[in-house]
Amino acid sequence: MTQEILWLILIGIVALIVVWLITRAFGTTPQLHGLQKEVNMRLTYKRYMELYPETNITYEQYKKMQAQHAYKKAVSSTKIKRMVR
Repeated sequence: MTQEILWLILIGIVALIVVWLITRAFGTTPQLHGLQKEVNMRLTYKRYMELYPETNITYEQYKKMQAQHAYKKAVSSTKIKRMVR
C-alpha cells in the first residue's frame, strides 16, 4: 500500500515536470506583431536583446534586418519592380 502511494506520487511529479517542460518549450511570450516589431527595429541591439532574450540573433543579422526594414519603409512598393504586378 505504501509503495503504491509512493509510485503514484513519483508518477505525478514526473508528469508535472513533463508538462512544465512542454509549456516552456512552446513559450508563453507573445509574438511580435506589425506595429510592435516596427517600433522595436529602432532599438539598439543591446536593448533588443534585453527585451527579447529568447531571440538568437547576431549583431550583424540584427543590423541587416534593420536595413531591410528601413528599405521597405523608405521605398514604396510601386517603385520596387519585383513587387509591381
